[in-house]
Amino acid sequence: MTAVDPPATDTQINTPGRLCTPQTATEFSFPFTPYTIQLEFMQRLFETLEEGRFAIFESPTGTGKSLSIICGALTWLMHHNKRQETKTTQSSNGLLAHGVDDQPEWVREYERKQRDAQRDIEGMQVDEKRRRYDGWVARTRRKEAAEMRGRRMGAFGGGSGGAQPSVGKRKTREEINDGLSDSDMVVDAYESDPAASGNNAEDKDPVQYSDSVRRLLRKKAAGQPYGDSDSSDSDNDPDEVPEEPEVTKIFYASRTHSQLQQFVGELKRTDFAKENNVRCVTLGSRMQLCGNEAVRSKCQSVGTLNERCLELQQNNKKKRCPMLPTRHTPMLDYKDAVNGVMDIEDLVTEGRKMSVCAYYGSRNSVNSAHVVALPYNMLLSKSARQSMNLSLKDHVVVVDEAHNLVDTVLAIHSVSLDCQTVKTLLGLVQRYWSKYWKRMNSGNAGYVRQTMALLKALAKYMAALTKSAQGNESAEVVSVNEFLHRAHADHFNVYKIDRYLRTSKLGRKLNMFADSVNQTSEEDIAQRAKKPMGAVPVAPATAVAMFETFMQSIGNPERRGARIVVRVTTVSNEQAQVELKYLLLDPSDSFGDICREARAVVLAGGTMQPTDDVISQLLPTNHTISGQPELMDPNNARLFAWNHVVHKSHVAAVVVGSGPTGQQLRFTYHDQMDAKKLRDAGNALAALCAVVPGGVVVFFPSYQMLLRMHEEWASCGVIARIERKKSVFAEQPSNGDSGILDRYTVQVQRPGSAGAVLLSVVGGRLSEGINFSDDLGRAVVMIGVPFPSLKSPELAERLAFYDNHQRENAKAAAEIMDGKMGNRARELYESLCMRAVNQSIGRVIRHRGDYAAVVFLDCRYADQRIARKLPAWIVDGQQNTNALAFGPAISRIAMFFKQDFTATKHV
Repeated sequence: MTAVDPPATDTQINTPGRLCTPQTATEFSFPFTPYTIQLEFMQRLFETLEEGRFAIFESPTGTGKSLSIICGALTWLMHHNKRQETKTTQSSNGLLAHGVDDQPEWVREYERKQRDAQRDIEGMQVDEKRRRYDGWVARTRRKEAAEMRGRRMGAFGGGSGGAQPSVGKRKTREEINDGLSDSDMVVDAYESDPAASGNNAEDKDPVQYSDSVRRLLRKKAAGQPYGDSDSSDSDNDPDEVPEEPEVTKIFYASRTHSQLQQFVGELKRTDFAKENNVRCVTLGSRMQLCGNEAVRSKCQSVGTLNERCLELQQNNKKKRCPMLPTRHTPMLDYKDAVNGVMDIEDLVTEGRKMSVCAYYGSRNSVNSAHVVALPYNMLLSKSARQSMNLSLKDHVVVVDEAHNLVDTVLAIHSVSLDCQTVKTLLGLVQRYWSKYWKRMNSGNAGYVRQTMALLKALAKYMAALTKSAQGNESAEVVSVNEFLHRAHADHFNVYKIDRYLRTSKLGRKLNMFADSVNQTSEEDIAQRAKKPMGAVPVAPATAVAMFETFMQSIGNPERRGARIVVRVTTVSNEQAQVELKYLLLDPSDSFGDICREARAVVLAGGTMQPTDDVISQLLPTNHTISGQPELMDPNNARLFAWNHVVHKSHVAAVVVGSGPTGQQLRFTYHDQMDAKKLRDAGNALAALCAVVPGGVVVFFPSYQMLLRMHEEWASCGVIARIERKKSVFAEQPSNGDSGILDRYTVQVQRPGSAGAVLLSVVGGRLSEGINFSDDLGRAVVMIGVPFPSLKSPELAERLAFYDNHQRENAKAAAEIMDGKMGNRARELYESLCMRAVNQSIGRVIRHRGDYAAVVFLDCRYADQRIARKLPAWIVDGQQNTNALAFGPAISRIAMFFKQDFTATKHV
């Protein structure tokens, strides 16, 4: 990986075929006078997108990262679109100008003709797509307008038999909730292995053109016109909706809806939205975008709402959702109406105004959008992208708040099944089979029987584990093949069963069937969602979704680094629960799909360090990503990291190696039982609170350690000593007090207050996304080093897989659980820890005039392996991170807060 690169020189900027990098804030349409790092950020981003690279951008919170992303990326996009319109010779030849100088003349001539032919085809394809789509829109609007006029004339002119007008009639809730017929619930005819059209000469062509390109080639060969007719082609279905041409776009992904809303809000305030007519659409879930209140009010979960929505899309007029009209014109009108920068609320408001579904309306608006804002799960899951017809081909992907990207990829592609889920689904499939088996063709019948047999095998295997557990808990990790062998299911072709489930839409039919026989109700589902898993039967919709995802995971023949965790736990007295968890170990298999398609991939965040393991996991060196072997090579990945906008004198980082009594501050698992060390840490914290103004935020590795220390400090008087100056608030586990942050804020901001102390946990609710600016966070204290537990079988397998360069090694996991690991595994282990530490540290120093002390009450933070993984704005701004004794450390912190910070505020 390359380090922070210097600004591009004139020679670099003016390379033939390459866009010139803007040099001023005005050229980037930046609305304010930028910081130096903001201008550099935009320039490096512009160059990264132009070169089509994979890059990581680290810009601390408070440096205007979101606005820099917007201006840098959209400036490149505007320049790129103008270049595409002019179609310069340099830009056409630039990508294929390497490595041909030593070829014979006839080879170069042949390649030149091939490039010319390919450009002609691409131009023809784009022009034809636009012509066909615009023609279809015009014809559809005219046709449907004529139909509406005819209906109105028939209604008010008496019509046939004095029929009542149906246009504009709203469906009642009872009509919406009417049941479906049996025909709607039977799966469509399915053929497992359709005959390949091997005799078709076109199929033998090594170049796999699309149908539309083949039609254009046939017309060109026959000398027929292909771009001057508004009528339907004779070889096209007149009712077929043609694909809308795409524009090059920026896919911006972030973790939460609020972060996406903040990004879109920033975009609205720029000239790109006001003057350049940039179109931005935000994608979300049905729960966020559904405008059918009659349905939404009865669905308490996303899964239930998804299934209900799919049911209401049936052709039966009594069932169809009134927000999803059968005509095309309302959806086309909606797309025209949202032709600007739209967030979730804007889309929903416009949808309700026009009585059009905002969920499908936003999806239909993607092709014409310049910016698509979407949550992580929609971008990182290939199945989610396919379900929404999202193509990343030649587009730019920007992932913001990407510090936990690897963990997110692994989590999205992991799925669990328990006994109750398998039993619920098996019973549902058996009832469905007994009612409809006579109406199925041979393909459906065979695969439904195989699905039942597989579910029976899983249920029998899990029942045997439950019986043999005898109240003992256990967890074992096995390969997918070994799991299938133990479950006596290795004779099933899970790949074909998975393909059948996805193609036949059996899951949707099962959900419709479950509703029709009143096996469950939406009210039951809402109640079950509030109870622990295993206490009551699982809702059929949930069981179907979990099983489909599980089968899609184990049925992927190309996925590497996959395991099954077989876990037996005790739910109640002598009652065991078996869980099967599909565990993905290699995120590059999934993230590689994004890298293969996208023009450039950018990961951005406030605290991205450490980054080496991120690169090696997402872009491993032992298998090349086909399609872009050079630009997506991990050795060519680029890292840009900037210091904070605050002056270096506004940050004090201190490692306290010993307490007031000289006890070494080192809190390993065994040290946490040492009462003397716990008391020494408490006394050090009390002394720290005496010299720090305002609020002090303290982070512990776990809730267990927080409670242990709080109990010890309360018994020895440390808490009382701290509270003489500052009130103490302690974070509770997830089901505890949710108003603690508000009370802490009120106490700190109360007139005359000396501040407060907030005890929290790394990785807890208060460690990410919380703004402890100014007096809310004048000091952040890290007690202990939050290494994850090696006793976790999932973590041990992940470390073993990484340690062996993404190769299988069954023995390594057991050694890691005993604390034995190689250099690569240790590097990843430390990175997982320090990434969480850096996120907690980043809660303070939120703007240019802010200042704070970062205090580490554990001598291990002075270890260079740990210290070099701290954020650049801490490491670069300090002379050293050596551990200090208690006295010198407190003196340094006291002197830090005595300085005049206003003198360096604008330096």
